[in-house]
Amino acid sequence: MMVRLPKILVVFACCLWVVSAQSQSYISRLWNTKKYEAITEYSVKGATLSGQDNAFVGRAFMALDPPQPMRALSHYDLAIAKRWQREDLYFFRSEANYAIQKYDAALADLEVCLQMRPNYQKYLLSKAGIAYEKGDKELAYKTYYTLSELYDKQTPYFMLVVINIEREKYIKAQEQIEDNLLRFERGKEFWTFTSEQEVELEWRIFKDYPKALKAQEALLSFKPDDAPYLINRLLLLRVTQNDTLAAIAEEDFQKRYNNNEIPLEYYKKGSFKVNERFTTNGVVEDFRFFRPRLFDGKKYSRFFVSDNGRVVGEHWASLQISPMDSTQKLWQFFNGVATRYTQASDTSYVGFSNLFELPDSAFTIRPSGEIRMGMDTLEQHLLNDSLPRVQLPKDTLPAGGGTPLVPTRQDSSGVREAL
Repeated sequence: MMVRLPKILVVFACCLWVVSAQSQSYISRLWNTKKYEAITEYSVKGATLSGQDNAFVGRAFMALDPPQPMRALSHYDLAIAKRWQREDLYFFRSEANYAIQKYDAALADLEVCLQMRPNYQKYLLSKAGIAYEKGDKELAYKTYYTLSELYDKQTPYFMLVVINIEREKYIKAQEQIEDNLLRFERGKEFWTFTSEQEVELEWRIFKDYPKALKAQEALLSFKPDDAPYLINRLLLLRVTQNDTLAAIAEEDFQKRYNNNEIPLEYYKKGSFKVNERFTTNGVVEDFRFFRPRLFDGKKYSRFFVSDNGRVVGEHWASLQISPMDSTQKLWQFFNGVATRYTQASDTSYVGFSNLFELPDSAFTIRPSGEIRMGMDTLEQHLLNDSLPRVQLPKDTLPAGGGTPLVPTRQDSSGVREAL
């Protein structure tokens, strides 16, 4: 059944539609249909456009790919000059100023926004983010703290920890991390970020390795295949002297490589870190190579890295089959100066690390099993490129001083062999 409206209501609705259509400019209708390039064509008429239309033109320039913040700013300035005083206009201008890294101007526009609408969440978040990127950590911290007091949002709580760590206020950061782990839902994004903060803080700053390992295990319970998490667990197992579990974790990562289960970057690099320790002069980092044959047979390498990040030395070891017994293996060990050999009773990382503790007498110069101290006389002469003359035995010199005869001998079978 059709419902007939009174004629007076129909006339009123038509009049309202006409007035609404007339109040909207052509540029605003283009904006509603997202025809941004068509709007920017009116840029040349900016001086004659209304404040509202200039605002639309400025927003259209920011909506292009790539955005054109300089062109947008000129129209935002025109809109403000034409007394189009709206808080969102100052916010749009703040975004354009931020895009060209005019942080002070962007913050000034946000202050105007906050005067018009105090403590508005969007404006406070933008203010805190711009202040942090500018390097004004004090202003950023205060703004994020205000947000944490007014709104139950995750970003401010997380950023308070970030800033405290950067300002080296580790005790306060530790307290905030513990609160955030209870506040955020386990396994979700911000809980993950916070757990990563806990791992780094307990590991690098407080040296509480068991607590860092526990936090890393919690992360792996939600992301068991995350390669950086697996490496961190391996390193923490080593530093806590859980050698058996560390060996299992190391072989597990090698197996993942063999089964193509780790990111491509590890295949490009060809190795993964298996231990690290900090010294007074820098960092000592140990790596295992996935495929030793691609790296001159190296299985493990130890790099000595200075405080400024420069590699100042490398020791490495590879495994070889003993020429005396094919069932035995030898460590070929380069200690930064020379290459030596020793029996490989343990071919794992523990065996590699033990090489640095062995005395010189445990190594041989050649892979023959012969134990010698230092270089023999001939090797010293070869090293100095000064091989001395050696007098031949008298019984090999023929009369007249001719060419020495080749001595011969006869074996038990009667076959004569030249020596």
